[in-house]
Amino acid sequence: MRETLRDYLPEGSAEPVADWFDSHPVKLRISASRRSKLGDFRSGTPASPPVISINHNLNPYSFLITLLHEMAHAEVYSDNKRRVKPHGNQWKQAYQRLAFPFIQSGIFPDDVRSAFHHYLQNPMASSTASIPLAEALRAFDPHKDVILVSQLPPDALFALNDGRVFKRGDKLRKRYRCLCLNNKRLYLFSPLAEIIPIMDAKLPA
Repeated sequence: MRETLRDYLPEGSAEPVADWFDSHPVKLRISASRRSKLGDFRSGTPASPPVISINHNLNPYSFLITLLHEMAHAEVYSDNKRRVKPHGNQWKQAYQRLAFPFIQSGIFPDDVRSAFHHYLQNPMASSTASIPLAEALRAFDPHKDVILVSQLPPDALFALNDGRVFKRGDKLRKRYRCLCLNNKRLYLFSPLAEIIPIMDAKLPA
């Protein structure tokens, strides 16, 4: 367990995480990449222990933050089974308690530490829902030749893999309002949405 964790976690964090697994009857599974989630917790059955799975391709800081998220689920389930909300107060308190020692230890780079600390004041169901935290973590991902909707100028055109074409509009509070040229409907895009720019294109008359 410890050697496996050292391959995926930031330096200095594998030992305390391994100690947690030593004291909790929970298995860790390194999963294939999943677009719909970064990790999950499954409560197990009478014949098998609970399992935490984390996507293998996360950068070390994303891996640790996601793992702590799921460890909090495991603790809350152990204490309460399904009697409380999955991301209710008990989970938030468990997540904060598990995460704060890592924030205080200096394991995280300053920008990630600051964004994670702010996120933990009222953690959401997914760390990617926090744009500042997602942006700070993305800087440590392996380089990908992608374009984000936030990198486009206003009124630029872009496409998605499903063939729909959009015109980028103004940023609202957190997301960009974009017009779909296929159906004339408005959609909201996260600043971190990966898109296909359409160069030198003109809007239809």
